[in-house]
Amino acid sequence: MIAHSPNQPKPARAAPRAPADPERRRAILAAAQRAFAQKGFHRTTMRDVARAAGLAEGTLYNHFDNKDALLLGLFEALGEQTRAALDPEALAGADLRTFLHTLLAAPLGALSGENFALFRVIVSEALVRPELGRPFAAGLAQTAQLGAQALEERLGPDHPPLLHTGLALVLGHVLAQALRHEPPGADWSALLEEITGTLLSQVEAGHPQGPT
Repeated sequence: MIAHSPNQPKPARAAPRAPADPERRRAILAAAQRAFAQKGFHRTTMRDVARAAGLAEGTLYNHFDNKDALLLGLFEALGEQTRAALDPEALAGADLRTFLHTLLAAPLGALSGENFALFRVIVSEALVRPELGRPFAAGLAQTAQLGAQALEERLGPDHPPLLHTGLALVLGHVLAQALRHEPPGADWSALLEEITGTLLSQVEAGHPQGPT
């Protein structure tokens, strides 16, 4: 074992990561979303994101280790946006049609507009990279479980998997639009009404239903 004399410089320690800054984190994620939409995930570099955010590249690494971390951060933000759109008090007082419509509108709204290009990036990476696909699937399951719990309180423990069916229809529609390279229309009301009607028909067909 080699001893260091008192006059020898001590080995340098890694600098601690800067404290989290929520505003800067949001700005970085917004810049990453723009860069991914313009150049694609693989052609975008961390330097591109730093430049788009108006930051030094080293500052960017204080918040995100790599592009994968940026993509996961963007997906987490989509999940937060979806869950924030679900108001428990409003849902508690709604009739079943409005209740189902609201549960489906939240994720659909989160995948609209500028987020549609991001959805395409996330799906393309998640399908071929398990380290991204697993968190993506877990996030979808978390959002679905939140709605399923609310639905169980409405219909009882023996309710059919209405929400999972509805979410599958929503995601299937958005994915079909992505495959056609067609951005979805601004008005989702017709699609939501159609899916909501399909789910209600399952209830009216004789499935057990609790108080409405």
